[in-house]
Amino acid sequence: MDISFLIVFILGILFLVIKYYTPKIKGYIGERRVSETLKRLNNKEYIVLNNIELKIKGSTSQIDHIIVSDYGIFVIETKNYKGWILGYEKDRYWTQAIYKYRRKFYNPVLQNQGHIYALKHILKNYPFLRYYSIIAFTKRATLKTKTYTDVVYTHKLVKTIKKYDSAYINERTKNEIIATILNARINNRTEDKRIIANSNTNRNISCPNCGGNLIKRNGKYGFFWGCNNFPKCEYTRNIK
Repeated sequence: MDISFLIVFILGILFLVIKYYTPKIKGYIGERRVSETLKRLNNKEYIVLNNIELKIKGSTSQIDHIIVSDYGIFVIETKNYKGWILGYEKDRYWTQAIYKYRRKFYNPVLQNQGHIYALKHILKNYPFLRYYSIIAFTKRATLKTKTYTDVVYTHKLVKTIKKYDSAYINERTKNEIIATILNARINNRTEDKRIIANSNTNRNISCPNCGGNLIKRNGKYGFFWGCNNFPKCEYTRNIK
């Protein structure tokens, strides 16, 4: 084989690999930065779930970050784009501008509305929940957007979350919501074990009535295990 042809072939493959994976790598870096930022939140009031994939009516919804809190459900879409970002609330596409370069991408506000729709479907037993959509861009971007939805830089993310300060979700309900989301996700990871442990959910004990997870709850006569599918399933078991 001609050596020059082989070199061109290898360079071509390398170019395609870089073109395919670079956006994914940048997206991953942006998500990791936001994950680190969210660690500043009080973990008694805010439980952070990262990279949640849900399948609703045949469609998959990949949600960068969900925060189950005393104040509602925060749904965060992360973008690690550089350049000017231009767009309005209801535009189908926004524009990324770097000097003369222009690229359109799907409006992340609309994208996040789809994520919230998927969550509402999963959490349909909790119709009272309030959902807060936040779009977070890293400092690589210069935001030129006009929206009602919160579109912020990552370093302002915690401050934006804390402006919603009307608590209405108790600990028991919060634990049930977390368990419901983790049970519904299709990309289970080791991280789930830590989250479930922190939310007092016992995955090693299954509900004999419906197969759900049992959650540690505090009732009139002390702590007990209760099914996470309550009120549909009212199974309980004493803690020995």
